[in-house]
Amino acid sequence: MNNHEEIARKLKSEGNNCSYSVNNAFNDLDISSNFPAPRSVDGKCGALLTSIKILKEKGFEDKIEEFEAWFISEFGYNKCVDLMTHERRCSDYVGMCAKKIDEILGV
Repeated sequence: MNNHEEIARKLKSEGNNCSYSVNNAFNDLDISSNFPAPRSVDGKCGALLTSIKILKEKGFEDKIEEFEAWFISEFGYNKCVDLMTHERRCSDYVGMCAKKIDEILGV
């Protein structure tokens, strides 16, 4: 079993953006390589946008609203401009999104 959280954090630490880091951490699950650009939807975090994309692709559309509510509850915001003023780092958003996806998918 892959540790998607660890992979996502590593990809982010290598200088990749949040969307790429989350998307490519899940390459083993046969997801599309097309992922949303960070802030491309209403300024939302790329880790969040890509997490939503993965949930859709894997047939968990019914979990998207719950996922976004979790994200806001956990980090206080869902937009990059606000998250950048938060005490956490982008690697936290990426890693924790990957971990939450794993919980939802049951992997």
